Amino acid sequence: MRGYPTIADAVADDALVRVARKLQRDDVIPTQTAPAGLDLYEYGESILTRFANPNLGPTTIQVAMDGSQKLPVRVLGTVADRRTAGDVPYSAALLLAAWMVFIYRGRDVNGKALALDDPMADALREAAAGSEAGLADRLLSLNSIFPEEVSAHADSRAAVASSVRRLWSEVA
Repeated sequence: MRGYPTIADAVADDALVRVARKLQRDDVIPTQTAPAGLDLYEYGESILTRFANPNLGPTTIQVAMDGSQKLPVRVLGTVADRRTAGDVPYSAALLLAAWMVFIYRGRDVNGKALALDDPMADALREAAAGSEAGLADRLLSLNSIFPEEVSAHADSRAAVASSVRRLWSEVA
């Protein structure tokens, strides 16, 4: 939504790197058990370094595509694990909110249209339709994406809704 065409461009934005590090540190790493000799913080930094390489070339829209399929595999397990531990996964909530605002807006901060390339595109657009105020609740209600163990917690829902409001003010 910030208008960066590639992941390397996005990783050059210090604010986005801070968000990525916070996601790793606060939500992902606490759910992992490192193999002997592996420092998860160093590994996280190596991922950011790899993403910063402009020769790799993935675009931000490529990473955004198929979100309804990627989120359950790549993010929602972390959310569920954090909830099981009694924590609110605020950084993961921000990630989910960014995806939701991407669906809702359909354009970046410069007004460029952003394609919603997703097998559930029609259902996502239908669920997103309406006021920004209810966006998080409407999308979190899609049980084909969000299992009850993720969507049923009021504090996690509130964290996503708060992040939607924050992002909306940044990109509006």
